[in-house]
Amino acid sequence: VASRTAPAPAPVPEAERIRSLDVLRGFAVLGILTMNIGSFSMPAATYQNPTVWGELTGLNGWVWRLTHLFADLKFMAIFSMLFGAGMVLMAERREARGASARGLHRIRMFWLLVFGLIHAYALWYGDILVWYALTGLLLFRFHRRSPRTLVLLALLFWGVGFGLMAATGLSVPNWPEEARVEMIEDLDPPPEALEREVAIYRGGRFDQMEHRVPESLAMHTGVYAFWAFWRGGGLMLLGMALFKLGVFSARARVRTYG
Repeated sequence: VASRTAPAPAPVPEAERIRSLDVLRGFAVLGILTMNIGSFSMPAATYQNPTVWGELTGLNGWVWRLTHLFADLKFMAIFSMLFGAGMVLMAERREARGASARGLHRIRMFWLLVFGLIHAYALWYGDILVWYALTGLLLFRFHRRSPRTLVLLALLFWGVGFGLMAATGLSVPNWPEEARVEMIEDLDPPPEALEREVAIYRGGRFDQMEHRVPESLAMHTGVYAFWAFWRGGGLMLLGMALFKLGVFSARARVRTYG
């Protein structure tokens, strides 16, 4: 009896690739980089308040305004939608060959989570791979739904996220005084706090953990639960819908893109 062996792992053949997805994904990653460069090189507070580290004048001011107008969260939105589209694409191709997609998807999300945790706690607290791994694992169950259902689910996710953010903002006057002071200092840290953060990252690898670990934990708990899951999850669901409608594979009508 001839033995049946699984085909050796290999890249997707050129003929099977969807070039519009590849180009858009590369465009999104490079766009995200324009926003992250500041966080790589300056204290964390500068992302929301650039005036805490240097002046927002001249070329610095124009670069900040243009990147925040054209790039802030926008390229991340494209990437999130493509992540959802990729889940549908993988599942459809896998199931077309008569294989189950769920197990492969779980393996992919597991390794994405591993790489994300290493990235977040050993290199940079602004990692988003952990968000994508957890959200992708939770939302894969929706990949067979119709585009209409997926769009409605996306709107529901954004509605919940908006409600949580609005409720948090409205509750600020009722916070304890120390919590409000801490929030203000996060947006406008005193000079000594900024200098200390810079000194930490100019120190050794283990010294950097003093700042990186709590920042990463905040990203993976409160920020994820109150903002990233609902926004990113909604975008992934929308990406699933747009892929099914042929938008990302450049098969939709021209007026659709208009």
